[in-house]
Amino acid sequence: MLLAAGRGVRFRPVTESVPKPLFPFLNVPLVRAHLSRLAEAGVSGVGINLHHLGGAIEKYLAEQPGPAPPVRFFREPEILGTAGALRNASEWLSDGDFLVVNADAAIEPDFPALIARHRESGRAATLLVTENAEPARFTPLASERDRIVSFGGQPAWPLLYTGVCVLAPRLLRGIPDGERQLVADLWQPILDERREEIGWLLHEGPFSDLGTPRDFLRATRQALTRGGPFLPSAGVFDAPTRVLSLERSRGFEAVSSAIGRASIGRGSRLIESAVWDGVEIGAGAELRGCIAAGGRVAARASFRDSLLWGRPGTNAEAYPLN
Repeated sequence: MLLAAGRGVRFRPVTESVPKPLFPFLNVPLVRAHLSRLAEAGVSGVGINLHHLGGAIEKYLAEQPGPAPPVRFFREPEILGTAGALRNASEWLSDGDFLVVNADAAIEPDFPALIARHRESGRAATLLVTENAEPARFTPLASERDRIVSFGGQPAWPLLYTGVCVLAPRLLRGIPDGERQLVADLWQPILDERREEIGWLLHEGPFSDLGTPRDFLRATRQALTRGGPFLPSAGVFDAPTRVLSLERSRGFEAVSSAIGRASIGRGSRLIESAVWDGVEIGAGAELRGCIAAGGRVAARASFRDSLLWGRPGTNAEAYPLN
């Protein structure tokens, strides 16, 4: 189950026009990247819940086919939350254990290892976690040996849920109707009532929550510094300049940047930035630490630490990254 219904409020105004699952992280829309990895892992079918701009996600997947398991959409006229989405799809999910993946997470999970840990334990839930470097910002998880024992608090070794887990269908019966969340309405009641145990597996690779523009840009730069891994559809990576581009760069300078199919004028400079498809950048413009997500950047304009956004053919306005 790929959770893709969120409103993306921390990424406004971009998400007023583009749903976050279609954001091109490292030049590949998030929904496409997740579906490709699930296909590679041998997943037999994917449910996608839809609410905010869900029609755009459906349209993209219909018009841009790629490697993916068969997909079934679960539309939510009223948003149901991360747990409510599972209850809404409970009949479809009832056949056996299933994966849950947040669409706005930047992660390459080891799905086989997670599934193996889940099956070995016999538990109803197994969460993929990583070390929590910001427990004041992200809910810390506490563990004892191989199980999660609490959400919140100040554990000595705080863990962070990556947005990926395996659940048993017997848990679906305990989710109340309406808008419900995984922690408050499923996992915390399990722990409080001691009905089930929740296991965990430590994710060994990179992980980023893409909640804000600053998070998105930080994750982009970290991936470029590491040199990948990148999906085949992400374009060509030039290691000396750390530039990932879908088209050959000509007439402008770029360093540590991800560049989609954009129009970039001669003499422009792109430093530690992400430029999305369809953006127009005038000659001699300079972007440092920016996400150019839409619209037109005027010739010789200079922006730093900004989210640049405008509709096609209009001048992009600058917004703070936070």
